[in-house]
Amino acid sequence: MENYYVTEIRDAQLHHGYDYMYTVSLDPENTIDNCPHAHGDLYELIFMLSGDTQYHIEGNIYKMDPHDIFITRPGELHRTYFLSDQKYERIVLFIMKDFFTKYHCEELEAFFLNHKPGINCHIPARLVSKEMQSLLLKMNTYLQDGAHNIADCVLQEFLYLLNHIQEPLTEPIIEDTRIQKILLYINEHLDEELNLDTLSETFYINKYHLCRLFKTITGKTINQYTNYKRLMKVSEYCEQGQSLLEASMNAGFNTYSHFYKAYRKTFGTSPRESITSKKR
Repeated sequence: MENYYVTEIRDAQLHHGYDYMYTVSLDPENTIDNCPHAHGDLYELIFMLSGDTQYHIEGNIYKMDPHDIFITRPGELHRTYFLSDQKYERIVLFIMKDFFTKYHCEELEAFFLNHKPGINCHIPARLVSKEMQSLLLKMNTYLQDGAHNIADCVLQEFLYLLNHIQEPLTEPIIEDTRIQKILLYINEHLDEELNLDTLSETFYINKYHLCRLFKTITGKTINQYTNYKRLMKVSEYCEQGQSLLEASMNAGFNTYSHFYKAYRKTFGTSPRESITSKKR
């Protein structure tokens, strides 16, 4: 099975449309557990408390400093990369895509929408108000006390402030602009023919050099990355009401058999067992 992980909310807060976690690693290290992964139907928000880490997302790199906020959108491949064994501490919010319709606050989703993969993911500490930090801590208190309805309101207030951040967000460290352009190209052309020869010709890069460079920067081969992005699209299309066959074709798989094999290889289960069960 390929090293991709799709996080699902399993906490008792699921019916509220979000999950709140405080995590700490006293001796963190880079293992298979923190390799590139994505979330299919939720936004992830990390409030950094301490650590010596980087945030890798869609081929871009961001330095993580205390009181920074990092945003991951559905389908974005990301990982935390530890630069040392310094204690890693954070607050994590997982927010379901349907949270905003559930609470009739669709306008609060605006901050998360219409961004290219891996861009506008980092809100530096200087833009994170003390009020926002306080709200995250209050949420923990209310949830511990079982006051979920109050915590729901606090989350909406936090999202309101998030949407009113005005200054430009942090630009990522880009290891190679060619790979960044290729990643954006793949995401914008998933329903078209995408292979090593096509990308090599389009971007004028020797295909053998491209293979090595792409794997070095993303940790995945071009075929692994493309298939995974298409699989995420299938889930998205199925949520919109398309059948597995229709969704797989629209996501760029040339045959249903190709889609089925890619899904089994990546997630270790059949798409009908996994995707269709989420729709019930």
